[in-house]
Amino acid sequence: MEGRRRSAWWIAAGLAILVPLGCVGAEVVINEIAWGGTAASASDEWIELHNPTGASVDLTGWTLSFGETVIELRNATDVILEAGGYFLLERSDDGTVSDVEADIVYVGALTNSGTVIELRDAAGEVADRVDAVESGWPAGTASAGDPPYASMERVDPLSEAVEWATHDGRIRNGADADGAPLNGTPGRENSARVIALAAPRVELIAPIDEEAVLAGTVIIEWSATDPDGTAEGLRVSIEVSLDDGETWEILAANLANGGGYAWDTTLHPDGDSVRLKVTAEDGSGYRGVVESPVLTIRNGEG
Repeated sequence: MEGRRRSAWWIAAGLAILVPLGCVGAEVVINEIAWGGTAASASDEWIELHNPTGASVDLTGWTLSFGETVIELRNATDVILEAGGYFLLERSDDGTVSDVEADIVYVGALTNSGTVIELRDAAGEVADRVDAVESGWPAGTASAGDPPYASMERVDPLSEAVEWATHDGRIRNGADADGAPLNGTPGRENSARVIALAAPRVELIAPIDEEAVLAGTVIIEWSATDPDGTAEGLRVSIEVSLDDGETWEILAANLANGGGYAWDTTLHPDGDSVRLKVTAEDGSGYRGVVESPVLTIRNGEG
């Protein structure tokens, strides 16, 4: 990591963990999974494929499988997935997503505990794969989630690091069988992707050295920009954790994006291990977050 800087340039309020799963460089990817169903019915599951490339793909002979279920995509009404296009699979009937026509209707249930989903091309090669057997689904929710019945979204279908996030509950497309808005985006760009492009970029400049002497007043320095607004419009908060990120306490909130904050480390016992977090929020509520490595307070003698 160049210069030992830590940079986590976006995360949005309400978005869940980001976990690497899947294949890199696939021409068609598994893009969104509503494994928890919808508010109309927990059985109303749906899966979305996406072609993020600049060329159309013929899905004739392709299959999508999980558990004992094997879905042959040649049964779809149109097996040509255009460049940038989406392919929607709805469970049991076309009313699962009531206002978006299914490309294919299938029979078979996804387990809420997680499973393996494989997309194979006409030659039988794995084009994309989600393995959620051991750790469970890395994102998405069922009835008790916040938001409930939220889909599991791929953050960037072209990224080398395959990341998943929970739908944000705000950027929506489609309605469930009862006509209520879905916490998902079937047939449209994922909310996680929209947020990733719009959220502030934040970089921690100092302190970032695990061996740094944190004594007296330490200047926390950062850089924050807004891809769809002005840097001056961002508001910044700084938090500290004494338990390696399990819980956080506010050091400062609603700061102007000035790039620096004077932190009085004498408020913490000597020898404490701490982690810092800087969050920049824009006017739309999108947040960029960066965390420091574990640092040590060294106010005492020796």
